Amino acid sequence: MIEVIHYERANKNKIIGYVDIKISLNGMTMIVRKISHVQSGDKKWFNLPTFARDVKGTDKPLYLKYWQFDLDAHNGQLLEKLTEKVKQYCEQNKIEEVKPLNFASTMNSMSELPF
Repeated sequence: MIEVIHYERANKNKIIGYVDIKISLNGMTMIVRKISHVQSGDKKWFNLPTFARDVKGTDKPLYLKYWQFDLDAHNGQLLEKLTEKVKQYCEQNKIEEVKPLNFASTMNSMSELPF
């Protein structure tokens, strides 16, 4: 079972929010914090929290997840489930969805500005 225990909006590049969840499996409960909610255009997804590790002989860091299932398929299933769970949590807690601006359309007057 997956339960969203906290969601906060953010505005950092493509990150639109962070979610904390509680996972209950086989009588054990785990809490995973700071899962990033990402948006690019109309596409949204979630990323598990990561850290950078230096790799000898290269100037590029290796990014690893702080927490993950052993099978990558299970990670994907978890992140897919979050879409509906976060939507429900935001509706229940009156957290509004951030809609992307459409810069492709032309503006006819100053009254159409979103600010």
